[in-house]
Amino acid sequence: MKTMIMVGGGKGGVGKSTVTMALLDALRQDGHEPLYVETDDSNPDVYKAVNDTVECEICTLDTESGYVRLGDLMESNTDSAIVVNTPARATPGILEHGGILCDVAKQTERRMVMAWPLNRQRDGLELLKQFVDAGQPYAAVYALLNTYFGTVDKFARYQASKLKDRVTGTVVFPELNDLVADRLIDQRLPLWADDGKFTLAPRSVLTRYRAAARDALRMIYEG
Repeated sequence: MKTMIMVGGGKGGVGKSTVTMALLDALRQDGHEPLYVETDDSNPDVYKAVNDTVECEICTLDTESGYVRLGDLMESNTDSAIVVNTPARATPGILEHGGILCDVAKQTERRMVMAWPLNRQRDGLELLKQFVDAGQPYAAVYALLNTYFGTVDKFARYQASKLKDRVTGTVVFPELNDLVADRLIDQRLPLWADDGKFTLAPRSVLTRYRAAARDALRMIYEG
């Protein structure tokens, strides 16, 4: 699958790591073998959880050289679906150097997508607007309403914004029960951890969540 998904957000606490993990899981459930690129070297939680079961690379995006490195990974992994988790500080670099990745995507015929998790605060919308205004030639840009922060009707600021009509689509991203999420984080487990890690009730919750997340995210990687 010649797709690369950048998980943006531009700030901490919007659910980038959760969305990244769910994307990797959804791709695996649908029979793909994704390459995960960890760029948040200050807090690589996803990398620590998945590196035993998913092919991983680490690449900082703090400088132009990091974008060159990521471009090389795109070129050398021509048939892999690539998922990139960006750090909270990444938006200025994406705006300045992201064109490098778009050029490589065009030359390698790779579909490049931005997935932008949102909470309900104004600054997240403003950062997404900065990215959209830059006009980088991504194949698609999706806003993800992270329902950890409330039901869809609570995202009134986004729903009423002109920005909603400027993105490719809106994804309603499901919430994972706190008890299950905490166990995954505390033990640094992937969503696809084996059954022995959970008792029956948490396993049922996790199974249902994985199916819901896959159904919600499919439009991002299938187009």
